[in-house]
Amino acid sequence: MMKTRPWFMLILTITLLVLGACTAAPAAVTATAVPATVMPATATAEACPSPTAEAALLTNAEDGYCLLYPAAYSTTIPDYIVINPYSAPGDIPGDAWVWIDTQDAAGLTAVEAAEAEIMEAGPGFNITRTDVTVNGEEAVVVDGIPAQDSMRRVFIVHNNRLYRLSFMPWLPNGGGTAQPALEELYSMILDTMHFLP
Repeated sequence: MMKTRPWFMLILTITLLVLGACTAAPAAVTATAVPATVMPATATAEACPSPTAEAALLTNAEDGYCLLYPAAYSTTIPDYIVINPYSAPGDIPGDAWVWIDTQDAAGLTAVEAAEAEIMEAGPGFNITRTDVTVNGEEAVVVDGIPAQDSMRRVFIVHNNRLYRLSFMPWLPNGGGTAQPALEELYSMILDTMHFLP
């Protein structure tokens, strides 16, 4: 029994030294790994616009964007921001709204995606298009595409993802009571939209 005790003490001492060495190594690795993990999240958060009392922040990590919208509006319907939402079911969610649709761009540019939709509508419509820039990306604003509700559609491509922002009902010449609020929503979204990495 006495002969096994020194061996036991030696094995115990070596085990404690090995465990101590193993514990020290991850501490060093964790210290260097934490800034690398935190930095991109901080940079992404800082790149999104800051909310205010009048403007709320909408972040859609799955579709890769964030933006500001008037705080009084609703985002309870996925992919929609609604002005004066209706509580009753129906074909329209409120007085006016924007629907943000994302899909694979399939190699198309914003101009090509817009032109394809204009061609699909066919002749005989008073369709106009304007080139703009949204968060550094080329974008195309199209008015007059036929739909259930008159609309203004914005086409943007970022990282081979097509973003289609449909503002409805976009009434020509500022007609209708919702038009000024929808124009404000349109301006705020295009000015603040940011694409996430």
